[in-house]
Amino acid sequence: MIFKNPVPNFIYMMYRRFRYLYLNDTTPVVASIKVTQRCNLRCTHCTWVNKVTQDLPLQRWKEIIDTIYDRGCFVIFIEGGEPTLREDLSEIISYIKGKGMGCVMFSNGTRDLPDADLNAVWISIDGTEKNHDAVRGNGSYEKVMRTLERYPEKNIFSMTTLSKTNTSEIESICEELSSTSLKGLIFNFMYPYKDISSQVLPREERVAVARELMGLKQTYPKIISSDSYLKTVGQPDKICYPWLLLLATADGNITQGCTVEPAEERNCDVCDMMCGLEATLGFELYRDSMKFWNNFNILSYVDIDRCPDWTLRMSRINRKLDT
Repeated sequence: MIFKNPVPNFIYMMYRRFRYLYLNDTTPVVASIKVTQRCNLRCTHCTWVNKVTQDLPLQRWKEIIDTIYDRGCFVIFIEGGEPTLREDLSEIISYIKGKGMGCVMFSNGTRDLPDADLNAVWISIDGTEKNHDAVRGNGSYEKVMRTLERYPEKNIFSMTTLSKTNTSEIESICEELSSTSLKGLIFNFMYPYKDISSQVLPREERVAVARELMGLKQTYPKIISSDSYLKTVGQPDKICYPWLLLLATADGNITQGCTVEPAEERNCDVCDMMCGLEATLGFELYRDSMKFWNNFNILSYVDIDRCPDWTLRMSRINRKLDT
């Protein structure tokens, strides 16, 4: 028996690519759920601040997670708002993990993290203390630093969204954050949503910043954004597969596709966000992008018993290999 359950993600992704290329299979791989739109901060670039709805009950989220599981996703990203405002957050995480899926949480890092078994936490850090507090509120940077001190063993990563306000201090950001317990530094580029388009870097500057980050990797090895992603920044012919993503908004609506579209119509020509691009590059089996995702302990192995078609095909291959 050559293929056993669970299988390494590289083999599974090769199989998924085969099905996409030859069978036009666009089954999603990754899901994002916005478990609340409530937040304890009022960030200047947030596009959801005036769209708060009542939280869905735990049972409804379990039903949504069941749907995501049935659709074929094997990792869920929990977003908000600020997810830690939900008192039942640990139950949501445990339900996801109980179904054999990976679970990563986005947070602003100003509150206690849940005790549940998260694969990773991404904390938004938008610059050095002065810039971060200008975006997220006075004292928010200090609270994030206290959170990192409180949970040194957790698999926590920073997510820095680059815009006109913070690109002048990229190296200072890397220097400060590299001295913390963070396991890695992730960089993203702001999307020009209508309300914040004036903060977005022009294409030429995005390209220059991406090249700067590639150069800084030698000095700051905690930078884990892949070179494959950074090389696509600003390029008109970049590949992005939005169908890899399944999205559940705070009102329970489930859609497959781009993360921009729940807020407004997408414009791929001006988008350099890492969420879709790193997912696409991983799906395309770029080695450094696969390594990027492996930092979060979510894609090491895939439960192939969830996919009857996979199990059937692999059993046939195994029988041929065993004879």
